[in-house]
Amino acid sequence: MTDPAPAPAAPANMRAFTTLWSTQTLSLFGTFVTQFGVNIWLTQELYPRPEQKAALALGLSATTLAFTAPMIVAMPIAGAFADRHDRRRILIVANTAACALTLGLVALLAAHALVLPVAALLLAGYSLTSSFHSAAFDSSLPLLAPPDKLPRANGMMMSSYALAQLLSPALAATLIGVPALVRAHGGAPAWIARMDRGTVFAFATDAATFAVAATAIALMRIPSPVRPAHAPSRGLVADVREGFAWIAHRRPFVWLIGFGSLANFMLAPLMLFMPLLVRDRMHADWSSHHIPYPTALATVAFAGGLGGVIGGVAVSLWGGRVKRRPVAMIACMMLLAVCEALAGRATTVGFEAASLFAASFVVAPLNTFSVTLWQQLTPPHMLARAMATRRFIAQIFFPIGTFVAGWLAVPFDPAWIVTLGGALLALACASQLLAGRLTHLEDRMREAAGLS
Repeated sequence: MTDPAPAPAAPANMRAFTTLWSTQTLSLFGTFVTQFGVNIWLTQELYPRPEQKAALALGLSATTLAFTAPMIVAMPIAGAFADRHDRRRILIVANTAACALTLGLVALLAAHALVLPVAALLLAGYSLTSSFHSAAFDSSLPLLAPPDKLPRANGMMMSSYALAQLLSPALAATLIGVPALVRAHGGAPAWIARMDRGTVFAFATDAATFAVAATAIALMRIPSPVRPAHAPSRGLVADVREGFAWIAHRRPFVWLIGFGSLANFMLAPLMLFMPLLVRDRMHADWSSHHIPYPTALATVAFAGGLGGVIGGVAVSLWGGRVKRRPVAMIACMMLLAVCEALAGRATTVGFEAASLFAASFVVAPLNTFSVTLWQQLTPPHMLARAMATRRFIAQIFFPIGTFVAGWLAVPFDPAWIVTLGGALLALACASQLLAGRLTHLEDRMREAAGLS
């Protein structure tokens, strides 16, 4: 039941982490730019006419599914692969493959030959490479950042993710508008002015970020853990099964995944129904202030993104060091749940924005505590598998929660579904805090992992 924890192949190096973090942050921006650019391509170029609404809905669904499903499904396999192979090489290949796939989008779009099935296929490949990149990257952080700086390193990653989500739509819109701006004012290479589709420029920029990231990693040394000498040589499928079995046989880890899955399930209604809540429950507020609906919705979304950025920066500056991380995690989760319940009852844009800001703010320390626990308490040779399996189990509950919430919205008011989801999650968290079961959970996790 216990596994030895081999030492990393090289000492931790915060400078190496900072280099990796900065280049991967750049590629994160590129990824979100591509996601936004795909939506612009669908709505303004492929299906621009009102009578194409059904085809547009199909296109949006197909590309969203292509962006997300392969990454989630492939996570356990990617984790096992990252534990078996050199993680630096995986990161280089993943970034290079993502660059090539994005250049495929660029070439087809520039040639006016991009159609929905081909786009979905390329995006599915893009998503698949992301799963291998994520498995190798997440499991490399503990080998790069010193143990006392690991929470700060994870906080920096949370900041990058939130900042990319917040700023990428504006960046993508700017990039898409570059050719038209050049044609109007000149002063740039003629090949840019000749572009009749600004989305080509946005996709090309994304490809460039992946090329930069791959080049930077090629110049770095990223250690990989040493497999224990007694470990039998087995196939990839056996390693995937071992990843699931390792977690299943350690109840404290199962409990932590279970609560994360419950949070994803209960928080799904808020993400699903937020546009509806702003349109209907807050209509009197934004219309009385002569604010158009898109502006009201953008205000709420911006507040949520800003909260995530500030929360991530706060964790990075503070260092994320607490004595009882499971207690801090559940306390953050309870605050998040209360914010969801309040967002469900909000009738003004300001109150909804404040609720979303506070909810996103506590997500950064919550995720930092959780990821750091897994990184520090999982033997290095099992880390990629364990974290990928954890993410697979927890993330799959979000689409399940989305489906259930959509089904419940037929007979019930969506606002009450959001409120009830937050209230139930808050009660579950409060019961765990009051029962005192979390006080020694980290010690039990350490013992279950064979690190005590």
